[in-house]
Amino acid sequence: FTGDGIRILVLDTGFDLTHNALFNINVIDQWDVINDDNQTANETEEEDEIGQDSHGTAIISVIAGNSPGEFLGVAFDAEFLLAKTEDVSQEIQQEEDDYVSGLEWGESNGADVSSSSLGYLDWYEYSDMDGNTAVTTIAVDIAVGLGMVCVTSAGNSGSSDWYYIIAPADADSVVSVGAVSENGEIAGFSSHGPTADGRIKPEVCARGSQTWCISPNSTTNYTQYSGTSLSCPLVAGAIGLVVQARPDWSAMEVRNAIMMTASMADSSNNTYGYGIVNASAAIDYDASNSFIK
Repeated sequence: FTGDGIRILVLDTGFDLTHNALFNINVIDQWDVINDDNQTANETEEEDEIGQDSHGTAIISVIAGNSPGEFLGVAFDAEFLLAKTEDVSQEIQQEEDDYVSGLEWGESNGADVSSSSLGYLDWYEYSDMDGNTAVTTIAVDIAVGLGMVCVTSAGNSGSSDWYYIIAPADADSVVSVGAVSENGEIAGFSSHGPTADGRIKPEVCARGSQTWCISPNSTTNYTQYSGTSLSCPLVAGAIGLVVQARPDWSAMEVRNAIMMTASMADSSNNTYGYGIVNASAAIDYDASNSFIK
């Protein structure tokens, strides 16, 4: 499974597709929500100076990179919708509204999966991480109800005073992703659960320490970055493969299969969630089994 026929929405800071590993990926459409045009790469000198599209460029490569013999993303044959929703020059509530707009746009354009290595906490309290307060959280739950599997970073607050997951990782029906090292040990920065109303978070984990991706400021080089920003697209890509293999499953059936076949499904906790993803096992899961609440 390579993601063929699956449409993945990526919400991020922008996307420079000039790297060799991104040159031939199948981009269906792009939308710069901030400037309301279809150019998601940097358009101004100011954006170049602050590296506006650098984060999104690295993230899309983890899913979509397609340079055989050199670098392959998880679902390199998928179709992609790219939405630029995040303004790296500031942290304002408008970014959440832009995220919701991007999510709506992706859903209306047939996205099967969304990946967002983004999150919000500056204007929230931990008590707001209840699955029903943040606007992005509410939007994610609506999108899942409409059939899109939504994947998001758990957050990088594990070693900070905040400690917990950030919005929209608190959503009831999202797949929030924590970060582990190459040895499967939780990364110190990876945000923890539970939600304010006591639900286990994150849902699952993937490698987010020194994860390989393209170097955003090059057309040929590769690098390693760390963060739940990197573990999220790994899981989103894996979910794209599950959706390809099981097209008759609902979004919540896919989510359930991913959780129930992860490495700690029988011993879940608020550090690893249900454990490290096993996409092959998820594909073989019996979707008629009981759901995780």
